[in-house]
Amino acid sequence: MLQLMDEEFLKYIKSSESEVNTLAEIHRILVQNRIICSIEELRQKIVPLHRDGYLGNEPTGDGVNMYYIIFCPDDGSDSSMT
Repeated sequence: MLQLMDEEFLKYIKSSESEVNTLAEIHRILVQNRIICSIEELRQKIVPLHRDGYLGNEPTGDGVNMYYIIFCPDDGSDSSMT
């Protein structure tokens, strides 16, 4: 089970080399940081953060959803895509 606090979860995503990430890339980031979770657990973590405005979603032409940080409370910076 993914027991990360939302702030920690956003921090891991923000540490990515890319500004936009697929669900698979976010999963890879977590695994690299020794955080093991299922794909469904990851979806359950992403959906409320997207709904509440912490993550943005940029669908691509081929239907892949790319997620990006809008706000990360840990450092207070705004990383929205402009």
